[in-house]
Amino acid sequence: MRWYSLVFILVFLFRLSVPEQMHGQNQQNRDFPAIGLAFTPAKILPTNPFVEGENLAGKPLRNMHSGSLKMLWQNPGYREWQRVYHIPYYGIGFSWMLFHSKELGNPYSAWGVLGVPIIRMKKLELYSEFQFGTAWGWHKYDSVTNPLNIAVGGGMTVHLDIGLKAFWPVTPSLDLAAGVGFMHFSNGGFERPNRGLNLVSPVIELRYHLHGRPETREAPEAGRLPRSNELYLMLGYGDHQIVEHELDTNYFAVGGLSAVYLIQHTNAFKSGPGIDLNFWWGMTAHADGTPGPVGWKNLSTGLLWQMEFALSKLSLTGGIGNYVLHHNYGNFNQFYQRLGVRYHITNHISAGIHVRAINFMLAEFLEFHLGYRFIRPKS
Repeated sequence: MRWYSLVFILVFLFRLSVPEQMHGQNQQNRDFPAIGLAFTPAKILPTNPFVEGENLAGKPLRNMHSGSLKMLWQNPGYREWQRVYHIPYYGIGFSWMLFHSKELGNPYSAWGVLGVPIIRMKKLELYSEFQFGTAWGWHKYDSVTNPLNIAVGGGMTVHLDIGLKAFWPVTPSLDLAAGVGFMHFSNGGFERPNRGLNLVSPVIELRYHLHGRPETREAPEAGRLPRSNELYLMLGYGDHQIVEHELDTNYFAVGGLSAVYLIQHTNAFKSGPGIDLNFWWGMTAHADGTPGPVGWKNLSTGLLWQMEFALSKLSLTGGIGNYVLHHNYGNFNQFYQRLGVRYHITNHISAGIHVRAINFMLAEFLEFHLGYRFIRPKS
């Protein structure tokens, strides 16, 4: 993964994790910090030949163990988005991982984290947790020194973890938590081979509240907030290596223009139809992977349905589409997916990053984008 993608992701982590009220403010308008320590004995899913046993050891890769340190904040609902999500926790985290494989190494990762409550009982609380960041320190593919590692082709990857976690208060300041998630590492096709790693990630966590807990059960309800629909226009760019020539060193650019009409359904959720127009410089590459002629065959058209969850100035985005025009896949033959985040610099201008993939597993490219939205308030 290139250096500018790391900078871009780290900016998002910073914007997600900085509390909107600092601890130094008065008691009635402050965040409640907590520190979490977690242990994860994960199981590696057999989703590519390297993991299945085509490696130097000649054995399947089954286990990964990791430890994590988190700095978290939570408050009783000072902002609308916090009340909408029923008082979530948010912050930053750092992990160190042991893959038990010299070919993968022992990487580290830094990520932003958001935990949204699902159920609050008298004692037990169930949260969904989302982590997004970057991992580095991999032993990546090398044609001479690491020729069988087709899972990780670059020194950096995306860190993605989505899961469920249950918390039980042991003391007034200490929580014990347990849960399970799905973890993914890949670099979005920036550097191939990039078959990626997918894991089932059970977790045990101890969380210490430095200044007590906020009164989450007594927080005010958000109610129905003003809503609006929007027309979102997006310019996107990325570069990648072609899957069929994953061991070569040729990079190809992908540029695009997208338009999405988002309909606001709830305080936090929007969705709507859209269109993606992309120009793939590598779509007409020669059989040996070298650049080919450039023309109309390099253009693709996709129709999609996009979904967004808004968290203050940050939006979590996802979508499913179909390539209705594509020189290589054929027309209407291939579905694709999009997952990422965008940050609203102003009320109309935003910037973000997406992973574009097919078959929910194979990344096509990492898409950096700049967008403008036209807002139409709903009556």
